[in-house]
Amino acid sequence: MPTDRATARAEVARRGLTAAAAERVVRVALVGLPVSLVPRATSQLRRFFSPGNWSAEDDAALSAAVGPGRDWYEEVLDPELDLGFGWRAGAFRVEVRYTPADGSDPAVDGAAVDGVRPRTLGDTFEDSIVLESGNTPAELRFGLGPATGPAITLTRDDATRDPRVEQLFRGCPDLTQVTIASGTLTATISDPTRWADVLLPLFDAITAGFVPPRTAPPDRQLERAMREIGSLHHASPRDLARIIDATTSPDASFRKIAFERLEGSDSPAALRPWARGLEDSSRAVRRATSRALAETGRPETRDLMERALGDADASVRYYAVRGLARIGAENSATAIARLRNDPDVRVRLAVQAAV
Repeated sequence: MPTDRATARAEVARRGLTAAAAERVVRVALVGLPVSLVPRATSQLRRFFSPGNWSAEDDAALSAAVGPGRDWYEEVLDPELDLGFGWRAGAFRVEVRYTPADGSDPAVDGAAVDGVRPRTLGDTFEDSIVLESGNTPAELRFGLGPATGPAITLTRDDATRDPRVEQLFRGCPDLTQVTIASGTLTATISDPTRWADVLLPLFDAITAGFVPPRTAPPDRQLERAMREIGSLHHASPRDLARIIDATTSPDASFRKIAFERLEGSDSPAALRPWARGLEDSSRAVRRATSRALAETGRPETRDLMERALGDADASVRYYAVRGLARIGAENSATAIARLRNDPDVRVRLAVQAAV
C-alpha cells in the first residue's frame, strides 16, 4: 500500500534522487518560468524532496513562486516511486507516491522516517560544483562552471547588491564575505572550525542560487539496471544471489546498482563482492561500494575500508573514513590520520569528526 506523503518525500532523498527529481520538474513543467525565478523554485523543490518538514504553507509558497499554468504530469521516478506535478485548481503542486514492493508501510514498521538516511557531504560529490580550499582555513572556493559575471566582493553590509548573495547571508549566519569571480565563488566564514556545520547547507544554497539545473540526457543503461535489479533486496536469498551475480556484470550501471542493493547486508557472501567493488575500474561503482560499506557498518569490513582510504577518488575516501568511524575509529586511527591533510576538504572534515 502507498505510504504517507512525508515518508514518500523522505524515500526520494534516501535514494539520492533529490536533485534529479527537482530537475525533472523544472525541465518538464517550468520551462516557461523566467530564468531569474528558476533558482528559487529549484531550491524549494529540493526542500520538498527531502526528509525535512513540509507544510501547507510551503505548498502555497511553491505555487506562488511558480505562478499560473496548466497540465498535470505523472511519471515513474524510480522503482516504487511515482512522481506527479503540475497545476490543479489553478495552483502548482508536486506529489510523490511511494509503494513498497513488499506491501509494507515503513512508517508503521518503524523503518522509515527515522531510518531515512539524511543528506551528507558525501552527496555533494555527485553535484556539479567543484569544491576547493581557499587561501586561508576560513575560505573555501566553489567552482560553478561557466563565467558568472564580473568579479565582486560582498559582505553582509552590502549583500543586497546581489539577491543571490543576500540569500546566502540570510541562510548562513557564519558567513562574513562572498567573492564572485569568473566561474567561482569564494565563501569566508568567521570561524574555520565551524566548516563541519556550515558546509553542507552553504553548498546546497550556492547550488540553488548559482547553478542552473542540469539537462543531462537520460542514462538508459542505468534506468534498465534499476528496472531489472533495483527492487531486489539482500534479505531474500534468491534476490541476494541475483544481486551478487550482477556485481560481475560487464555493464558498470548494473554493477553500481548491485552494490547499492547490497547496502545493509549481513550475509558473509557479500564480503567478496564488496572487495571486488572497491577495485572496480568504474569510479561510480567504487563510490557505490564504499558508501554501501560505510552505511552497513560491519566490523568485519574494516580491512576493506582501510584499503579504500587510499583510493584516488575523494568520495571513496570520504565514505571509508565515515565507515571506519561507525565501527570504531580508534582501531584504525593510524590509517585515518594519514588523511588529515587530504586534498579534499570534505575528507579532512570526516577525519576530524572520526578522530
